[in-house]
Amino acid sequence: MRNNSVDFAIITALRIERDAVRDRLDSCEVLQEDFEPLTYYYGRVSIPGSNEYYTVVLVALLGMGNNEAAVATTRLLQRWEPVNVMMVGIAGGVRGKLELGDVVVSTFCYYYEMAKLTTEGDQRRSEQFLSDRLLYGRAYAYEASEWKGQISVLRPGTVQTENALPEVHFAPIASGEKVIADAETLPRLLQDCPKLLAVAMEGAGVARAAANHTNPPRFLEIRGISDFADAQKNDNWHGYAANAAAAFTIGLLRSRPIPPLAAVKTARTVETPLLILRAQSLRAIAPDEVIKSFGDDLKRREVETSLLDFTDLVANGVFTSPETAVQRITEPQGALFGTLARRGEAELVFHGIVHIPLAILAGHLITDRQPVRFFDFHPSPGSNTWSWSGDGEEFPPMDVQGLPETQLRHTGDVIIRITVSYKVFPEQTRKVVPEGAIEVDLKLPPQRSIVRSENQVREYGQVFRRTMDLITQRIPNVNRVHIFYAGPVSLAFHIGQQISENIHPPVIVWNFHRGYDWAIDLAAAYVGEQCVIRPTQA
Repeated sequence: MRNNSVDFAIITALRIERDAVRDRLDSCEVLQEDFEPLTYYYGRVSIPGSNEYYTVVLVALLGMGNNEAAVATTRLLQRWEPVNVMMVGIAGGVRGKLELGDVVVSTFCYYYEMAKLTTEGDQRRSEQFLSDRLLYGRAYAYEASEWKGQISVLRPGTVQTENALPEVHFAPIASGEKVIADAETLPRLLQDCPKLLAVAMEGAGVARAAANHTNPPRFLEIRGISDFADAQKNDNWHGYAANAAAAFTIGLLRSRPIPPLAAVKTARTVETPLLILRAQSLRAIAPDEVIKSFGDDLKRREVETSLLDFTDLVANGVFTSPETAVQRITEPQGALFGTLARRGEAELVFHGIVHIPLAILAGHLITDRQPVRFFDFHPSPGSNTWSWSGDGEEFPPMDVQGLPETQLRHTGDVIIRITVSYKVFPEQTRKVVPEGAIEVDLKLPPQRSIVRSENQVREYGQVFRRTMDLITQRIPNVNRVHIFYAGPVSLAFHIGQQISENIHPPVIVWNFHRGYDWAIDLAAAYVGEQCVIRPTQA
């Protein structure tokens, strides 16, 4: 992160949207730099009750469309290196599901323009750009209503009463290259994305540029509803909708959803504390259990702990409610998102004795943008320990088998079997995956405690990442990837970090208990949808 990084970059498409945000900044300096076509508005948002503030850079696009948005966002990212990027403005809404003036916070940006044109009709090949789970979670948990009183324009055509105040919705926002003002387009989009609530233009360009940046910032889109994207579309609600979106955005920032950069830099002047995240379901782990295995470099550090506890969901060795476990992991105000909020001001340490799909889901939500120190439990007679015993030793390479050498026109599923501590048997995985799946094996000689160092965890994680990247390249039309894993929890967590929502196909992670009995769809869990799968549903 550069020294001139800003906390938030806010991108708008229209002047009315820009002005609605600019008027809410505590200070604002207009920056027009030589040979730079964009005008930047640099300011602050103060956090009430503290001396803290966010640095904010605001920009309005010079034209419409996602290409213009992608180019401008790329320039902004290179110039300012923001930690967070927000697309804020107006949008068309789905009539009957919300009201004019309401605000929609995007679960994901649904880019609908990609399609294959055939003699039998268009085959839509949409893309999804997921909102950052931390920012989305903080917006979801933001319950203060003060922002509604900060809307500085009158609500058109209504009596100004409390009952006329806008509501906030959380749903996908569509993005395309057209201004929609007909009766057919939005119903067609709803067929492909039933939970869609709003449609705009430039969100996908901003999201794509953010995802492709060298140091990807967090991304969130917030829109105020100005029309219903049909033949009755007009500009009457533009001012109110732009103000509603801006008021919610700045109100959210004033609630301090994440630590400001200034606070993080101050914390770095002293030795960074450790934030220990432990996940438990198979047995309880004492809060200080892993500390006994710390080296001298960690023992002198200040320590905080965070707990993902699922032990109450296990009865007679059976995990009774993976649905409840997923809710705890993805809870916006839960332990995992509290950990995410500390990114940058504490060093994360992960360890656990937990069911594998839960470990992979937790790692997936943390992502590989967060550096993590790993420890793993090594049971042995009389000397159970979390210490790595193989630091500096050579370790066996992970063998990859079954990966296609050339591009395939396969439209089914892919199986990835990962054999580390125990062998994953093909005949068991085939029972729960549809016939015709391509099968890939990542293999070590199966042995308990074969993973003996953090370097091994990271190396095998990179092997998995390369495998997922090659599957994406060589099987571009793959439906889903099913992961069957038998190995240490730390490596499972790190594998979850390597799965990209924006790049890789949807991933299903299976749990083994005398056979594969349930799984988690990571993409569905990410956006808060029903995500637990049973074998008959696969």
